[in-house]
Amino acid sequence: MQISEQFVYLVALIPFCLIWILIFFVRKDLRKEMLLMSILIGILSLITSYFWWTVDWWKPLTLTGTKIGVEDFVMGFSSGGIMATIYEVIFKRGLYKRKLYHHAEAALTILLLLSQTTMWLFFYVGLTSFWASTFAMLLVAFVIFFIRKDLIITSLLSGILMAIMSLVFYFVIIFISPTWISHTYLGGISGIRIVGIPIEEFIFWFLAGLVFGPFYEYWQGEKLKAIK
Repeated sequence: MQISEQFVYLVALIPFCLIWILIFFVRKDLRKEMLLMSILIGILSLITSYFWWTVDWWKPLTLTGTKIGVEDFVMGFSSGGIMATIYEVIFKRGLYKRKLYHHAEAALTILLLLSQTTMWLFFYVGLTSFWASTFAMLLVAFVIFFIRKDLIITSLLSGILMAIMSLVFYFVIIFISPTWISHTYLGGISGIRIVGIPIEEFIFWFLAGLVFGPFYEYWQGEKLKAIK
């Protein structure tokens, strides 16, 4: 099956959107977390795509033909809600009502550390967007682990689950447009592929899940518990 490359990115996001909707309606207790994280990651996706990813990692054709498009927000919105809750859904966990702490500074500090480290490594050190973001996300993950050791398992499993979940997106792409990956990815990645997918994508999704899987719990000072 081959469709115009202008529609590939958006069509490939349909499974992510369906998974998001399923989780939203099945787990009513996670709706606030989903919405907050979806909006946050949706906005971050537009910013990072404009300044980093489209420079040397990939440059997907959008419906509007612009550097970034509605697809980038949809990608961030849908994946943000999924990565924030996928661990709770798969392992049947819920949030404690009692909070350890609750203040915006906890989240803002992490986001600033992530963005400033990536910017410094990318613009001043000269690393590619892949390596700059990789080192930045690892640093942020270690900070979260140091402060909240109880989130380590949640974080690691969220990363693994998101790397697996991303396969749906890329398999749809390969099915509807076998040449899309070759036409879309730029010279800032290694060229190594696993089942036709750039290896950097697996690393990125693992690290994104590692950082943002437990981000809401870290931000809100929540703990997780088993539910029936």
